[in-house]
Amino acid sequence: MTTRTKRRGLGPDILRLLLPHGRPFLFVDRVLGYQLGDAPELHACRHISQNEPVFEGHFPGWSLWPGVYTIEGMGQAAQLLSILLAIERAGERAGDPELGLRALEAMDAERSGRPTTAPEPAGMTLLRELRDLRSLGVATRVDVRLTEPVLAGSMLEYRVAIVREQDGLVTYSVRAEVRGGVVARGELGASGNLALPRTE
Repeated sequence: MTTRTKRRGLGPDILRLLLPHGRPFLFVDRVLGYQLGDAPELHACRHISQNEPVFEGHFPGWSLWPGVYTIEGMGQAAQLLSILLAIERAGERAGDPELGLRALEAMDAERSGRPTTAPEPAGMTLLRELRDLRSLGVATRVDVRLTEPVLAGSMLEYRVAIVREQDGLVTYSVRAEVRGGVVARGELGASGNLALPRTE
């Protein structure tokens, strides 16, 4: 597998198709960009609105985003990265690593009102065959340090990368930022995220 250029982001409608989570427990609004190949990484974000239901009871009078939500958001971003990597690997097995990714991007463009061509039928077939990927992934380790509070009105950015895959376990380097300042960082471990075997 070779390192590929960074791909454009994906909007909220596509994320709802890829992740099993729903509001109010979907903590990623959009993927800003991602790269697969030899060094998989993903950049995503979540806008923290003053109207979040959690602010009604979490530290009344102070709109403090719960740290566990920041960690969960990084976990969801990590799951997205593994799903996108599994889609690429399925494409490799079908002879075209970009097949499913192009279909996702065409669907995203269509739902965002951008000019696009229809998703390729073969790409849509591949995505349908992988529909159960979104339910995969069991956390095995959380080693994250929260360093700064996150308040309403913030744009929370997640940066995740796969640093190791071994014996069905995946280790992610994770970082959350607000305005370029780190608010959380560490590692997450998961099993079962990459359902498709690596193709050499």
